Amino acid sequence: GGGGGGDAASGVRGFWFDFGDRTMGKRRAGVGAFRAPFVVAYNADYEAQYDKKGRPRPSRPFNLTVVCVPTSAGRSRAIIFGGSQPETKEARRARRRQQATEGAEAAEAADKKPPSSPASLLFKLLPVWLGHLFSNRFLDSDLAFLHYQEQVVRTRGGEAAGSYFMPTQSDRCIAALRRWLSSHAPSGLPASSASGPHAGLGPLPPPIYSRDALFDHFTQHTSHCRHCQAAVSALADWRKRTYRVLAAALLLGVRFWLARLVGVACLGLLRLYVVVEKQFQVGEYKHWQNH
Repeated sequence: GGGGGGDAASGVRGFWFDFGDRTMGKRRAGVGAFRAPFVVAYNADYEAQYDKKGRPRPSRPFNLTVVCVPTSAGRSRAIIFGGSQPETKEARRARRRQQATEGAEAAEAADKKPPSSPASLLFKLLPVWLGHLFSNRFLDSDLAFLHYQEQVVRTRGGEAAGSYFMPTQSDRCIAALRRWLSSHAPSGLPASSASGPHAGLGPLPPPIYSRDALFDHFTQHTSHCRHCQAAVSALADWRKRTYRVLAAALLLGVRFWLARLVGVACLGLLRLYVVVEKQFQVGEYKHWQNH
């Protein structure tokens, strides 16, 4: 969790906010921006960490951008990507001035690229489709809450501030977004057709109570993604090969203990294929098991 700042730079083009939180055992702080009408960007730095000699360790910044485009009433397509922003001329000049005053050792430390963590190195080795499955699970963790909360807001008049008690700092940027929608985008249609906050977006469909429908990964992602479609096809091919190896292991298992081990491994792989393949179809995120 974290605290969000105010909407000091709000306007028709959006607003910015500051935030701070703790993740993976490290504190981070930075700024975020809502760039109307679809983009939310986060840029932050982690708290300084020092080595045994008291020198600051280089660290990588946190950058995340989400493009959320409405596709129909109650549905949006989220495009998520991250990456370091290029250093601006002003930032480069400031860094060089600081290096000139701090000496050669500090300059060398500042220019040194932060080492990649074992987790980041492992993530680079993973296939693209596996990263997509992790991203789907991340979205599933909030999907149910957002779906039902938006339904409640609409039934209570369309104003989040009057529908929910939001006293904390982390609620401020959400409140700012709701105010921006009411002020600058009361509807997606001409004003004459709007009858209330966000009326132009159209009436929301009824709440989805089926978890299979709410976490429908195939419709939401797999059917649009070439990486995940290729993975589904590859899983089908690997299943056929595994069945062939299993059949051979059963025939030879009477005489050879190694064949028996191969047969057990094949059974485990077949079970794994089922688990992975299901993630391309429907999510199974259970909030009560993740607290």
